[in-house]
Amino acid sequence: MMTFNTILAQTLAGTIIEIIVLLLVAGLIGYFTSYFYYRSIYRKKIYKLESDLKNLQIKNDGLLGRIDKLEKELEEKEKKNKA
Repeated sequence: MMTFNTILAQTLAGTIIEIIVLLLVAGLIGYFTSYFYYRSIYRKKIYKLESDLKNLQIKNDGLLGRIDKLEKELEEKEKKNKA
């Protein structure tokens, strides 16, 4: 009877360790699968947002230049009106 309990305890511990290892491996597989899947999806969105950002920065630079130009014209007209 003692031998049976020892074998049962060893197999139970071995089984528990095996289950834990399999759960960890399954968790890692799920984690990396979702990581690579969402990375590919969000990479497209990031590229689109970066291109939109560049376009908006170019537009902003143009508008800032236009503001400077209009401020200079306004100063010139104010000087003419004072004179």
